[in-house]
Amino acid sequence: MDLFYLNIDDFNFNADSKHSLEHIAGRYVLDYAAKNFYNIKNTKLEIINNKPKFKYSDINFSISHSKNIAAVCFDDNPVGFDIEQIKPRDYNAIALRMKFNLEKNTLEEFYKQWTIFEAKYKLQAEAKSIYSIPFLDNYVISIASCENIDIKDNLSIIEIKE
Repeated sequence: MDLFYLNIDDFNFNADSKHSLEHIAGRYVLDYAAKNFYNIKNTKLEIINNKPKFKYSDINFSISHSKNIAAVCFDDNPVGFDIEQIKPRDYNAIALRMKFNLEKNTLEEFYKQWTIFEAKYKLQAEAKSIYSIPFLDNYVISIASCENIDIKDNLSIIEIKE
């Protein structure tokens, strides 16, 4: 399992909006890793069950972005991945509404639960393995797999630099 990411500010992507910028950056990470690490020559996508997949490869991936980070998690098995920047907010009300069981009443714990929720949703299958960690200075990432694996021991994190 590999996680590729980039800091959007380090690249000169042209976009009309923040959403477009993040989308372009996410596709760049996807294409770059697919071509340079998985030797996928044609990165054309198709949508199956509302989830993007490579048309000409069986490798699975999940894309996420938050603030200035775009990232893609790849695996041989279906994978769900989410990243969120930790930023101040009234998280208790959201946690209550989402029925999150916060082990610690902290902002970081809230974002851990939020990213787990999103990663499981993106997996589109029963999550048998979940891994969540603080990332960089002020982000949280979570990964969900339908396989019973030790994600921590199988995860490589690679930064893409311009």
